[in-house]
Amino acid sequence: MKITAVNAKQPSTPQFKAVNQKYFEWAKKDYALGGDISTEWLQRIRYDVCLFKEISPQDGIDTINAVKKLINKPDDFIEEVLKNFKYELRRK
Repeated sequence: MKITAVNAKQPSTPQFKAVNQKYFEWAKKDYALGGDISTEWLQRIRYDVCLFKEISPQDGIDTINAVKKLINKPDDFIEEVLKNFKYELRRK
């Protein structure tokens, strides 16, 4: 087994902590088909985080941030959903 040295001077790119794969794959599919994510996608992830509590607010934030990297120009509604998740995170 070969062990490679880690260079401490070379910072690694930060990775998202907990991206929900179901929603991430759904967003990639939406973007590939229509060049944007669907409003249904945004509503469903918002419901799962804020209403049903099936996804933690931090996971929702990480997922939205990962999806924002996919799309060219995030719209205001994405930012509004992100604000909702941050509010939910502070309420915990």
